[in-house]
Amino acid sequence: MTVGDTGRAIGPAVSSARSWVRFLVGFGVLYAVLMATSAVDATGRWGLVILAAVLLTAVVVEIVLYGTPLAGILRRLGLGRPGGRALAVAAAVSSAVLLVYPLSAAVSGTSMPLRPDWLWLLIGIFAFHGLAEELVWRGFAFRRLREGRSFWAAMWWTMPLIAATHLPIVFSLGPTIGIGAMVVAAVTSIPFGYLYETGRDTVWAPALLHTAIDSFKLVVIPAAALATFPLLLTAVSILVPLLALAVPRRFLTAAAAR
Repeated sequence: MTVGDTGRAIGPAVSSARSWVRFLVGFGVLYAVLMATSAVDATGRWGLVILAAVLLTAVVVEIVLYGTPLAGILRRLGLGRPGGRALAVAAAVSSAVLLVYPLSAAVSGTSMPLRPDWLWLLIGIFAFHGLAEELVWRGFAFRRLREGRSFWAAMWWTMPLIAATHLPIVFSLGPTIGIGAMVVAAVTSIPFGYLYETGRDTVWAPALLHTAIDSFKLVVIPAAALATFPLLLTAVSILVPLLALAVPRRFLTAAAAR
């Protein structure tokens, strides 16, 4: 047993063939449930249902594959009490991500009105893209790969795995959007993992930022912006979340450690 950068005790790494098989089976099951439920409706309207399915699956995976006790299992999955400073940083960076809308309006000369049911969509997007996806990517994949490894070692294992799961977008929406989604998923793994770890190993802070990136589902994109908005959104989604790394780890974890 060693101690990680956050001061928590962590177990052995996913390193042996058996541990890799167990990890990949657990990840595969979670990813399959996430994809199957989101395929029914990817707009966010059924986000709470997707979250419930993924959370239930995550609990079963932890108990069956890892023998995790039921007591405290939600905390183990990243749904414990978050770090306030990490949440504040996530909120600030999320606000900066949302500047893509006035930027796009200035470039295209058109506005992007909110959809009539935007509030319900926002709840669903937070449940789906925020919590459900972060339970899979950070609450399971990054957490398991982080055990026995440094932050960056775990990150190099996590990034290609998460990028590969976005490969179907290349075939469904075309290479431009698909490759952009893969790059965004890979690069944002760094700030998302950083906010997860400095936020007391919880998914709340990365879920907030993840929701901001996917907030384009809340608006109606006019025809005049269809050519430029995806490129602007990709650039903003890659670059702006990295601002979270500018806040020192010791500052974000100081309050949580007390």
